[in-house]
Amino acid sequence: MGVCLLIHGFTGAPSDLGQLGDRLRDAGHTVVMPTLAGHGGSRMELERVSWLDWIHSAEKELTALLKEHQQVHLVGFSMGGLIATYLANKYRDRIRSLTLLSTPIYTINPKQLFKTIAEAIQKSMRNTGGARDEDVQRYLAKVKSTPVRALVHFRRLVQTVKPLVEEIEMPLLVVQGELDDLVEARSATYIYELARSQTKELRLYPQSRHMICVDCESEQVMAEVVGFIGAQ
Repeated sequence: MGVCLLIHGFTGAPSDLGQLGDRLRDAGHTVVMPTLAGHGGSRMELERVSWLDWIHSAEKELTALLKEHQQVHLVGFSMGGLIATYLANKYRDRIRSLTLLSTPIYTINPKQLFKTIAEAIQKSMRNTGGARDEDVQRYLAKVKSTPVRALVHFRRLVQTVKPLVEEIEMPLLVVQGELDDLVEARSATYIYELARSQTKELRLYPQSRHMICVDCESEQVMAEVVGFIGAQ
């Protein structure tokens, strides 16, 4: 079977991808899921790295795989999708397929993010239940744990990769939650429409938010990804 490199998101970890790695292994694939530079540790570690460091840490894993295998399937979640797109274009002849999950071309800006937090707090105060309280805590934790410098480098990565979308030629699967609270869902349509791939699929999940691999439709998402990669 194939070899898959799975790349997690901004301020995240391989756990962003839920059980997708296990599902791919169960289907017979070899799976590598690295932790990007500056991630998995303290806020200070994230402040020390740049967007180029994030790319290089994933590229190091990819080149190691390409020494042993002719081609690799790339799977990227959120910022990992940007990195996967960058690497897919750089190593285009060695990439068997590209799967992009919740990949940001258009992101909710900081002003909108804080507005969302304020709305969540107001609804929570009206006693709408524990699920809303969890949303509030998630947003607050995200804001508190992300250095401004890291956000600047994230934006640079988006700006660098956006023009590369129209260079995508390998088989492509684009997956997006329509209730994504961090990435505008039109990002997926943008990628799908501009990519040159002869084989390309767009899958929108109406009930899913940003963390699409662990959200309410995760079983369908994982089955879609495993099926797509298996068909290439």
